[in-house]
Amino acid sequence: MYEDGYIDLRVVEVEESQEDVCGAPTPNKCLSYSTGRFKNGAIGLCNIGFTGCLNPLLQTLYMNKEFTDILCEIGDPDDNLSPEKRLPYELLKLFEEMQNSKEDSVPPYRLLRCLQPLSVTLFAQNDVAEVFSTLLNLLLQNISNPRLEERLRSLYSVSLEERFTCQRCFQQRSKHNDLLSITISVPHSKYQRKLTLEHALWKYFKCREVNEDESICPKCERSGRASKVTQLRSLPRTLNIHLRRLGKRNGSRLQKINRTLSFPPVLDLLEVLDLDHLPEGEHPTSHYNYRLFAVIAHSGTASVGYFSTYISCSKNGAWCFFNDSSVCKVSWDDVKCTYGNTSFHWGVTASLLIYVQSDV
Repeated sequence: MYEDGYIDLRVVEVEESQEDVCGAPTPNKCLSYSTGRFKNGAIGLCNIGFTGCLNPLLQTLYMNKEFTDILCEIGDPDDNLSPEKRLPYELLKLFEEMQNSKEDSVPPYRLLRCLQPLSVTLFAQNDVAEVFSTLLNLLLQNISNPRLEERLRSLYSVSLEERFTCQRCFQQRSKHNDLLSITISVPHSKYQRKLTLEHALWKYFKCREVNEDESICPKCERSGRASKVTQLRSLPRTLNIHLRRLGKRNGSRLQKINRTLSFPPVLDLLEVLDLDHLPEGEHPTSHYNYRLFAVIAHSGTASVGYFSTYISCSKNGAWCFFNDSSVCKVSWDDVKCTYGNTSFHWGVTASLLIYVQSDV
């Protein structure tokens, strides 16, 4: 059952019973993750041109068993299904082809043809979190089963409450947001100081002064000084943290910020955030404990470059590097090379960190 630290999750074939003949539901199929050169299902995706960050995103979805378990339950498509409704089925077909292929890589032609009529801009130099949001929202819109839609939404959705206090009249108001990723802006550093993800997250949630658009008070009816505190209302099974590394400096054009930002292989939110930033109610400790599952990295500048991804492909923490058609085993030291470095303007920097709850 175990080989090189990988768990064989192959489908168990059950003999046809009288209940099956009578129309009783059969067990759901699932991806085995026991195939390929690395015995973990890992396989490349052909670079067919301007795919931007689509291939790395597809790889993280494919290697996330909780996501594929949901996708495997959608059943068979109706023959008269409209093109826009075929997206979940085409994605599942691609994953099944990746699972069964004897080649080193698979071309995602059918999925790309399915996306083109939807007028989705996935093939340029895009913000990876924006592309992920677009792709997942399309899936949510086109999954006809409400139960599966809710499972998929809860897998990734981060629910936040933002509380504003006007510093003129002390009027308070709140706003709820459901996000698919938390965006951390990486600022310039004159002295090239290093950042940590833990400190950046703490700053994101702590009380701080907000910009003019958010500071408009409904009572004063004008902008002014206002403070904002952010609290988590619920936590997803898969937590996406977007590291935004684009900014302007001294009125110049948009630049990529290569400042070093380290991130841990295990993220314990109980140690990172204050209690008033965490969801209310009692939850087990494991609810706040996340392990790093994937790092989507960008190589290049603000205007040109490409994306690749590092994925933890087994229970023992072994990592694989996915660069389109190429897949190879790497070490944690290789993953840490995506922290960033101001000395390398074309260097590899983490763009999207994907954490999963430790019990997954």
